Amino acid sequence: MGIFSAGQHNEVKHFVHPELGGLELTCQMLLDPGQSHSLLVYTAIPGSESHEKLQLLSVIGTQALGPA
Repeated sequence: MGIFSAGQHNEVKHFVHPELGGLELTCQMLLDPGQSHSLLVYTAIPGSESHEKLQLLSVIGTQALGPA
């Protein structure tokens, strides 16, 4: 039995990044057995447009894509 075995909830969340636009991420909420803590994990489906945008974001960081 793991630390987060008490419960787990999945849903799709939509975000709008100021440089990259819309992102569709799967949110997985992992709950501890006492329900006093939770861990949210956001992931994009590999190969999806959102996944490609996150890969780009990992390269550009906080740099702006448009003119200064």
